[in-house]
Amino acid sequence: MRSAAPYRIVLANVANHGSVLPTLPVVSELVRRGHGVGYVTSPEYAELVERTGAAVIPYESGASGAAEAFADDDPARPHLLYLAENEAILRAAHAHYGEDAPDLVLYGEVPIIAGQALAAVWKRPACRINPGFASNHAYSYSREMIEETGGVDERTRGVVDARLAGLLAEYGLGDRAGEFADRVEDLNLVLVPREFQIAQDTFDERFAFVGRSAAREERPGTWRPPRDGAPVVVISLGTTFNDHPDFYRQCAEAFAGTPWHVVMALGDRVETGDLGPLPPNVEAHPWVSLPAVLEHARLLVTHGGIGAVMDALTAGRPMVVVPFTFDVKPMARRVGELGLGTVVPASEFTGARLREAVEELAGDRATRERVRRMRENAVRAGGAARAADVLEAYLARER
Repeated sequence: MRSAAPYRIVLANVANHGSVLPTLPVVSELVRRGHGVGYVTSPEYAELVERTGAAVIPYESGASGAAEAFADDDPARPHLLYLAENEAILRAAHAHYGEDAPDLVLYGEVPIIAGQALAAVWKRPACRINPGFASNHAYSYSREMIEETGGVDERTRGVVDARLAGLLAEYGLGDRAGEFADRVEDLNLVLVPREFQIAQDTFDERFAFVGRSAAREERPGTWRPPRDGAPVVVISLGTTFNDHPDFYRQCAEAFAGTPWHVVMALGDRVETGDLGPLPPNVEAHPWVSLPAVLEHARLLVTHGGIGAVMDALTAGRPMVVVPFTFDVKPMARRVGELGLGTVVPASEFTGARLREAVEELAGDRATRERVRRMRENAVRAGGAARAADVLEAYLARER
């Protein structure tokens, strides 16, 4: 499908790895078809976005402080961080376009206030793009996260509501504060296959489950598989809540002297030197490309972030999930429910327990078959090409 004329689209998204990377193939496809895309992101992700051909609209992000915010004793801090991120995205996009509004506001699962506010101010259609689970009346990832953290106390609600009301009043939207959380747009792109979605049968035609196309982030240094052909297991706790040096030490000790070749991605909060001497069959890096390593790996050990889970399923690899934080529990639970891997609760984690789970899973033909079928579902979902088709059809109707 091709549109009669090019469209101008703004994508408002939070500046973190798991939110940005899955959207880049969609942006690339839209640009390839001649549409003009402006991408609101932080300078950290500017180069990645520019490679797609989109124009970068920079904003100053506080997303890197998410781990510290949730560790703080002040229950209001994570909610205020979320609101500040939306405010920064809203101001950057509005300042960039002014009254020359784009044809569509495309927004991610974090900047829902910014995305909806921009669409309302500009009187333009909006589409929500979810890298993970979609939300409706039956299931909401954000509602589950609020419940996981004990709800919102009255003091926090009062502080956040007052700040939100002030922000919206600046844009003539003072009466809209209660509309954002549960709004379902007329079009919602979901970057997972429908078969992976929680409560999948409750999502109607407004939700396009397009899955995701591979997006590789190139960085200096290239990983190479072991020359001896040893089976590879890759271990990663993602890019945000990864400050667990003892976890990596126990992994290294547990796999020492085994036939496995272990590749550990540490992130930026753990130094290789923190782990002590590593066994010959264990390597540790600040960063590796999961898709690149998974091409050669037997399976993935992950915290359960949706990016890592989708990378594993795209590669057709089963996984052991060790969910250390509240935000990944829905993904871990879904992996377990669908039989796509093994879940080891964080409270039960030991290096020995992990190695046992890895060895059992590596020989589990039934799990490999379920993963293969989910991979086929992901391919059939259509990826970036279908996402662009759906967006063009939606905009043609709106025009």
